[in-house]
Amino acid sequence: MKEANWIVVGEIVSTQGNRGEVKIIPETEFPERFFAMESVRLFEGNSQEPYGIFAVEGSRMHKEAVVLKLEGIDSITEAERLRKMLIKVSVDELMPLPPDRYYIFQIIGLECETTTGEKLGVITDVLQTGANDVYVIKPYAGVTKLKEILIPVIPQVVLEINPEDGYVLVELLDGLLD
Repeated sequence: MKEANWIVVGEIVSTQGNRGEVKIIPETEFPERFFAMESVRLFEGNSQEPYGIFAVEGSRMHKEAVVLKLEGIDSITEAERLRKMLIKVSVDELMPLPPDRYYIFQIIGLECETTTGEKLGVITDVLQTGANDVYVIKPYAGVTKLKEILIPVIPQVVLEINPEDGYVLVELLDGLLD
């Protein structure tokens, strides 16, 4: 399974005030991570190479956003140039998850197989519905007439998640392949 090189943890959405602060919408379950970061790596869109690394001079929460003061960004004009930049971290810098919890990038690409040994297909997406996540599976030929299989991530269906060996073990509910 290929590892993602960089993981997005936030996006600069606007300037904040007139002293060069930027407002970030966190894309992480751990927005508090921004208060411990000494520097941030900024990227343009899907680029794999950082636009720049900026030391963090200050950080605070503002409503649902995080406001950062970055070294060398001292005016609203300089801050405006950073709008839409993504803050990314390497896989080693991710916050540790509790046992049996995984990041979405660790799930995508895993093969989904049933307790009876049937290989259903590969997980292409994880939908976050609020109640429970749903794995979107691109089925192998002949498994079903459906273009995708939706598997609810609930304990009675998803029995084992094994990124190391590249698979997810599921107990199918009646009607999931119809």
